Amino acid sequence: MLDRMTAEARRRGAADDATRDYAGPFPLGPSASARTKTWTAWRNLGIGGKIGRIFHQSGNLFIVIAGASLFVVLAIALSTELFAKNSPSVLYSECIDMIRGSDALDRYLLPPVSFTHSPTSSAPTRGTAPIMHRVVRHPQSGRDHLIINFWAHGRGRDEPEPLSRPKRWVRKATDSLRKAGSWLGLASDPEGPEYPPTKEEREKAAADAKAEREKAAAEAQRGPGFLGRLTQAFNFRPDVKNVRSASPDPPPAGTYKIGEVHADYVKNASGHYTMLALVVDVPSSRAAYPGRAIVYWSPEANKEGLIGVK
Repeated sequence: MLDRMTAEARRRGAADDATRDYAGPFPLGPSASARTKTWTAWRNLGIGGKIGRIFHQSGNLFIVIAGASLFVVLAIALSTELFAKNSPSVLYSECIDMIRGSDALDRYLLPPVSFTHSPTSSAPTRGTAPIMHRVVRHPQSGRDHLIINFWAHGRGRDEPEPLSRPKRWVRKATDSLRKAGSWLGLASDPEGPEYPPTKEEREKAAADAKAEREKAAAEAQRGPGFLGRLTQAFNFRPDVKNVRSASPDPPPAGTYKIGEVHADYVKNASGHYTMLALVVDVPSSRAAYPGRAIVYWSPEANKEGLIGVK
């Protein structure tokens, strides 16, 4: 008897599920048994019965309202972060666009240049730490500053420049045509074949470079003349220097493959952050003699900026 009742209940449940629509794990609308059930009239229900009837009939509505509310909250959060003018993500993208549009970094890093939130160039876009930023109040003016730090990665001198697939095809086709033309005698190099420099040419180039360095060192030791010293005597402006910037000329591009980016923003009267300075220290600001590529430096940064002059 019990087994027959269990089988009958399962059969009815299967038939009910077959005739009922679902949105994922949630059933839509009343079940078949609920549709065929004889309901008590509304006027005959008490307070508790009416409340129970409301919750029973409006369960799907609550699920839809809850899902719509979560969607609205998520949309507001994403739009606030991605489209707000003071968002670190928006300012970070602005810095990257300015660096890519400037040639200040060409003397330090070889293209292509990529950007990450950490010193590791192979760090994935997803799962990395958030953008490093901090809000600092200027000790003298009392204005709020937003300092953003991230990293730029270039290519080493000994690393070949990565080419896209169309460029590789064009280069292969050009090399093949040049070889075929040279073999048939139809094409020749107008500048002649390239030969390595001879020993005499290398010695002459080294001697010329040494003479230029000695001349520059002698002029630096000799110092300014009488008029220069007289002008300096009446110059009351402070001499902005940095001992760490007394390094020689920067090494060739590609010597370092990393640079530390610093961006200084100040909040204006309307409450929006405006850029004061954007610089890149190669290889980092902690190096003994870092090279500094100045992408942007406003006149106000000399007084209001929090990034030191190097």
